[in-house]
Amino acid sequence: MTSLIIGVLLVVGGAMVGIALDRSLLRRWIRNRDPRRHHPAPETRAASSRRRSARHAIEDAERRVESAEAGQLSAETAASRVEASLDALQAGLVLCDRNGRVVAQNTAATQFLQARHGEALVAPVIKDLLEQARSGELVTTRVELHAEPRRSYEVRAGPVERGGEMLGAVALVHDITEHDRIESVRRDFVANVSHELKTPIGALSLLADSLAADSDPEVAAHLAGRMQIEIQRVANTIDDLLTLAMLEDESGRPGARVDVGAVVAAAVDRISETAEQNDVKVVLSNRTAATAIRGSRLHLESAVFNLLDNAVKFSESGGRVDVVVEADQQALTVSVTDEGIGIPATEQSRIFERFYRVDRARSRSTGGTGLGLAIVRHVALNHGGDVSVTSREGFGAKFTVTLPLDSGD
Repeated sequence: MTSLIIGVLLVVGGAMVGIALDRSLLRRWIRNRDPRRHHPAPETRAASSRRRSARHAIEDAERRVESAEAGQLSAETAASRVEASLDALQAGLVLCDRNGRVVAQNTAATQFLQARHGEALVAPVIKDLLEQARSGELVTTRVELHAEPRRSYEVRAGPVERGGEMLGAVALVHDITEHDRIESVRRDFVANVSHELKTPIGALSLLADSLAADSDPEVAAHLAGRMQIEIQRVANTIDDLLTLAMLEDESGRPGARVDVGAVVAAAVDRISETAEQNDVKVVLSNRTAATAIRGSRLHLESAVFNLLDNAVKFSESGGRVDVVVEADQQALTVSVTDEGIGIPATEQSRIFERFYRVDRARSRSTGGTGLGLAIVRHVALNHGGDVSVTSREGFGAKFTVTLPLDSGD
């Protein structure tokens, strides 16, 4: 490699001196001596400022990204909470946009929009009402499903607006089956109480008029006997109403220790005279020694007596009623089986309602109040148990009261 040499002539002390310098070394020396390397030019400072501005912009952008990500996470959390809240609603909710497109629905609404059988009838109703609601109307309708189990739904829809702008519509679907059942029971209760009290009072009024108009001692004695029957009917109805009200108001299970075997035996003894008059044989079979539970002796005896009273009254002359007490490790059962007229399958789901009667004419002739089975059910529930029935029309019925043993130890 050829290196360029520069010669410099210097005169030192009157004498001439020559110096040879390497060109590249000379340039390096000059560059190191250049003051501009230690004091950057204005353009370089501007570039540095631009670099700092760029770095700040990047840092600001990063902060904005982090804030956006946090905002997105917060929005997702809020959306999840809203979705969970809507899914917790028992009512079905469907939301559509201004074009009628469904944009949101909760879990309860899915059973209607995706149903293929009974509930599928609700879906077109929801769509029709949403269409009307998008025009600004508030609309409500009922949908009755007559296939078993029967259900009733109320569908409501209204517009969704903001600042006068139509954004869409929302529909709510409420299952009102239980509400309708309770309302029906309430109406029946009021009607039945009125009837049960009005009938004997009306009879008493007629008997009193007849008694006042007839002076024959034999007729008077007969009319007085009839009046006593009607008065007893009113008293029985009032007593049963008070008993039922007391049972419904009770909270928790009574704490006294009760021998259910003895309770059943006492109820059988009470019904024996009536059974003898109707030529019905009552047979008690106690198949367990573990019959002690915690409860109310008075209420338990009332429940068993009501079952026996029904069994005897609805049995034919010469019939038989079997009473069986059994127990396993968890529960004690008392069953009452008769050979009477039985209960139609269509009536069995309602026989524990107050004043409900399968055969109203026969119940009235036997002096029943229509409250006995309702009392039995409430007694069983208050003791942590339940009551059930199995029956075939014309082949008798079997009522079973189940009471837990776990609290009786």
